[in-house]
Amino acid sequence: MNVHLVGNGASNSLYHWHNQDFTVACNIPKTIYPYSTLSIIDLKVLLWLDKNRTAIKPVEIWCTPEVKTYAENKSLPGDYKDVYEKKHRYNSGHHAIKHMAKTHKIIHMWGMDSMFTTDLTSQMDDRVVRTARPNLNMQWRPNWTTVFNEAPNTQFIVHIPEGAEGVDYAKNCCYQHHKK
Repeated sequence: MNVHLVGNGASNSLYHWHNQDFTVACNIPKTIYPYSTLSIIDLKVLLWLDKNRTAIKPVEIWCTPEVKTYAENKSLPGDYKDVYEKKHRYNSGHHAIKHMAKTHKIIHMWGMDSMFTTDLTSQMDDRVVRTARPNLNMQWRPNWTTVFNEAPNTQFIVHIPEGAEGVDYAKNCCYQHHKK
């Protein structure tokens, strides 16, 4: 079984689900691929979900204790598991990868465009409106190095579009190019 994290960047369209895969999706994906688990750390995502309750299938949702408490108080769909400890400038992808690396030795990453471009647009942008967004990719990138270095026996494969150039995060992180 392959394990995948699918983010909300434009390159998540490169991901193609296979029947035996375990797939963690960040936030509330718009794509139609099946996912096994969601990773949600932002209360703004839950505010949107509270108004759009049929937007997700009832799966396990990895989150922080704060998100779990809010979701349970609002009786939001899903099985919320507080497996994350809130960390400054960690996004839902950081948290999911750190959690997945505890039990998996090869992890595929898709749609994580902020790791290799300056593009911070997300499929969530029309759902969770952010009036101002700091240059988060430069703040997130050092955290990727930390996460990868904390799991030296796990191989992280970041799938990116052909022609894109990867960033050197750690020895156990590599890139695989795909045609769009």
